[in-house]
Amino acid sequence: MAKILVAASREPRLVVERILAGHELSFAETMAQGEQLLRGQTFDLIICTIVFDESRLFDLLRLAKSRSEWERVPFVAARVRPNIIRSPTALRGLAFTCGTLGAAGFLDIADYKVEPEREMGEAIEQLLDTTSRRAS
Repeated sequence: MAKILVAASREPRLVVERILAGHELSFAETMAQGEQLLRGQTFDLIICTIVFDESRLFDLLRLAKSRSEWERVPFVAARVRPNIIRSPTALRGLAFTCGTLGAAGFLDIADYKVEPEREMGEAIEQLLDTTSRRAS
């Protein structure tokens, strides 16, 4: 079981809760809450939905990579509702910018075709397995 910071507004949060069932989840709906949680706890992963706190995904990512005690924590940006940002060009730009700023990945639920939530969950589990082995 991993300890995960989930930065998401209410509706995407419900999707992320289903995807990450079984893990210890802490939730932030605002940038201030995210910063407070980062300062008060240690996490194995940060997952941030793309519309977090009125599109402050990049602000949280920069914050998470700004301090040595946080920068080792993998940060994953995620689109968990396919009806949010439909432009392929915009999505590629988001993924590129996330990578440039140090994110471990950008996951898009629309990329998973059979059972999207389960498949996205498996991708996150694989990332957690990879990063925990690297830290050992």
